[in-house]
Amino acid sequence: MLMSRIYDEADLARYKTDRADAEAKWRKMLQDINVPDSLMETFVKQVCDNVVTLPKMVGIDVIDTGFSQEQNFATSLVTDFVSLGIMELKGKHITLKSSKDKLKYTILREPGRWCLHCGEKLSDDQNGEMARLHIAMNHKGVASPDPNTPSGYEWLTYFECVLDESQHNRYRKGA
Repeated sequence: MLMSRIYDEADLARYKTDRADAEAKWRKMLQDINVPDSLMETFVKQVCDNVVTLPKMVGIDVIDTGFSQEQNFATSLVTDFVSLGIMELKGKHITLKSSKDKLKYTILREPGRWCLHCGEKLSDDQNGEMARLHIAMNHKGVASPDPNTPSGYEWLTYFECVLDESQHNRYRKGA
């Protein structure tokens, strides 16, 4: 998925000023200690990315939903977007509120451990003991359906979703 962020205009102006000031300050400081030009731009960018507060995001535009209806949303992105009011999480649905539309996703699997044998959502714990117990009790001696995941379970750190087909067709590039 390709999105464009929409920022608060006043805060964006503040950010641009703060960024320009910080870049000038760091360039001067690095020139004074004779840092080669080949390193200066990279260093200034990295420092300014960390010291200048980003502008407040107030929305998003969806540019392209990609080739497939399937979309994985990182838990951190969902948390940030929900706190900003850009996303809503209710039951088995995520609604992404773009400036033009509300994109409706159905959650197929949420973050956590999932059995690859039976598809069951497993109890979460710090080190997977409950997942291993489930495998031992319910699938003992049976090889994992996924040879790349021999434990028989996987740990998702994202929401595995699928977008409404008509919205996907409307927002994918070339549609």
